[in-house]
This record gives sequence, structure tokens and C-alpha cells, in this order.
Amino acid sequence: MKVEQEFLLNLIRADVLGTTGFSVPTSLDWSLLIDEANRQNVSVLASDGLQKLFDAGVYSVLGDKEERWTKAQWFAKTMQFEQRYAYQLVAARKMRKWFAAEGIQTVVLKGFTVSECYPVPAHRYSADLDCFLIKDGEHFEAYELGNQVIEKRGGEVSRHYYKNSSYDLPGLHVENHKFCTPFRGNKTLKRLEQLLQEMIVAGPWTEFEDTGLLMPPVLASALFLIEHAYSHFLHEGLNLRHILDWALFKRKHQSDLDWPAFDGYVDEFGFRRFYDAYSHLGDYILGFCEYSSLTDPERRMMDSVWAGMDLHESVRGFAGKLRLTGNTLRAGWKYQEFASISMAKALAIQVKGFFFERNPAL
Repeated sequence: MKVEQEFLLNLIRADVLGTTGFSVPTSLDWSLLIDEANRQNVSVLASDGLQKLFDAGVYSVLGDKEERWTKAQWFAKTMQFEQRYAYQLVAARKMRKWFAAEGIQTVVLKGFTVSECYPVPAHRYSADLDCFLIKDGEHFEAYELGNQVIEKRGGEVSRHYYKNSSYDLPGLHVENHKFCTPFRGNKTLKRLEQLLQEMIVAGPWTEFEDTGLLMPPVLASALFLIEHAYSHFLHEGLNLRHILDWALFKRKHQSDLDWPAFDGYVDEFGFRRFYDAYSHLGDYILGFCEYSSLTDPERRMMDSVWAGMDLHESVRGFAGKLRLTGNTLRAGWKYQEFASISMAKALAIQVKGFFFERNPAL
């Protein structure tokens, strides 16, 4: 492991747990450290960790002019994150009011739900808001009604992806989910999709901060986070923020998550081998276990985190699907060590879904 990577993990631990019993390496390349933190989507967490070292008297802002300028720019990112988060909340509140005027309840998924598990919610990197709409105990009509509400207010809604629509509000990109999972062609994921939708519609919900936005039941959020991470790992890869999301969610909800039910679903839907490694890596990143405790497959998963992600899945259309197929072919070792299905079956599911289930339904 590079000295910058090891120090980055220590900064995250300093921020999350207040652990400051380590020193700043003299050989540290600050530019490489900041680039790695940006690539892993944990730049502000690391900056907060450095600030805690400074507050504890462990570190003083020294270095040449160029190094001090680099650090100052890094610290300034915190203000940028907080400002962006404030803009996102303003836009989210406004959207929620528009929907509420039509009798629609707005449930938030992933990012906003997980951000409350971080020391400072505004410091978790988030590019968009994922929502799931409900009206009179029904979802699918609410989903399309929500799209129409945005269009009536002059917004442009993209419906090109079967799983969700998307649109932009001032300061906020929104994905309005019709479905939670990429289940097209996959019978197992389709069963999980049905379960998640039942859970989210039934509640109980909790309010996110004072926004009027609702968060799903904890068990639904837990299953959604694991499925999302599992799919992301197989198709694109993971970064530190993905692993931290679960580690901090698990830490916050240790006492209120129905663990027997959760473990049963992890086994039922084929996530066990992935989940055990993913969760253990979270413990390692937070410093609850040593690197020596990781198994060989877990070390390979961690190596892939440092290696970076392959984001071809974000490309739409037939070209995007071809690139996604390329991702799957390159991920043979992931299927062999962490998946419940073979790479060949995964490819068959992709082909079946794309050509024979263009408009999937539950």
C-alpha cells in the first residue's frame, strides 16, 4: 500500500472515530494524497480528519509555499461541499412541496438516507437525489405523476432508462425511481424488487432532518444498500465512499436493524459471499481490524478499490450495453469469488433483459 493510501485511511478514522494517535509521514506527497481522496470521493472527510489532527496538536500546517497552497485549496473544498449541500436541500424541499400539493409522499433512497450516518451529513459526497414516490399507498401511478409535476413546472424529464426517470432542478440532479434494482432479466432480483417496494410503501418512515422528505424502513435501506453495492462492484467497481456508506450505516443502526431478517435476505438473494467481504472491509477501513485479518479475496477486493472504477455502465443505449458486457468479461474473478452466479449466467441475463424485456414490469 502506498504511504498516501495508508495515511488517507488514517485521516478517515480520525474524522469518524476521533483517532489521532498517528503522525504525518515525512515522505507524504500531498498532491497524490488529495488526488486519491478526490478519486475515492472522500476528500472532505479526509480534510476533516486533518483538521482534527491539527486541533489535537498532532499536526501543524507547515511546508513550502506550494504545499501550503495545496492544503488551503483542500480545506476550501469543505466550504464548497457545505454550500452545495445547502443548495441541494433547498431544491429537495421545494420539490417535496410540489409533490405534496398533489398528494404525493417523497421517500429518499441511498445518498440522503446514508448521509445522516456520517459525522457531518453535508460532508458526504453526493451527486444527486434518489427518490421513490407514493400516493394513497401506491407507487407506480405516483412515479409518473411526479414526472408530470416536474414537466408542468417547466422541467425536462428523461424517461430513457427503465429503472428511473431523471431531471435537473437548480442545484440538484434527481433520479425518480420506478424500480430500485436493475432486475431486468433476473428472476432473483425481481423478487428482491417486489420485496423492497412492499417494504418502502408499507413504512414506517422517518423524516430526513426537517425537510418533509421521508426515509425508508431501516431494513429496506440496508437491503437496498447491499444490492446497490453488489451491482456496482460487479459492473463498475467500488470506491472508499461506497464501503464507508455501509460501515457507517451499520454502525448507526446496529441496535435497530433486524439482523436475523437481514441475514436471511442476504442468503436468500445470493449476496452472502460479497456481503461478508464488503462488511469486513468496512471494519478494516474504520480501523476495527488489521489488514492481516483480511482473506485473500478480501485483499483482492481492496486492491480493486485502490485501482479505480470502470464507469462504462453509465453510457446509455446499445453501445453502453456492449461496454457493460466488456466490464462483465473483465470481472470474471469477481463472479468467481463473490457472486452467487457465474459470469456466463450474468451475461445471459444481460442479453435476455436487453433484447426480450425492454419494458419490464412487476
